[in-house]
Amino acid sequence: MRWVYLEKMRAMTSKEDSDWIDEHLKDESSLYQMMRFDQLMITSSANINYEHINIEQSTYGEAQDIIKDLEENDNPRDCREQFYKKIKRNI
Repeated sequence: MRWVYLEKMRAMTSKEDSDWIDEHLKDESSLYQMMRFDQLMITSSANINYEHINIEQSTYGEAQDIIKDLEENDNPRDCREQFYKKIKRNI
């Protein structure tokens, strides 16, 4: 019985298996945030404020705040998306 318990504990605490929740619990920026940051740096007008930031070293909350700011100042390349965005803002 004790052997089974030890095997379960070893499996649960092994470093080889990482789950998506581990990124949130470690308070590190997630892979999705890194990719989204790279995408928004191309089209956002606020990208000059974040040129020298290493998103990999930021925490989950900091990365979320940066992405939110970049999304608010995002200028899509597609004309249709720009039009929908202006309608949404009632400009």
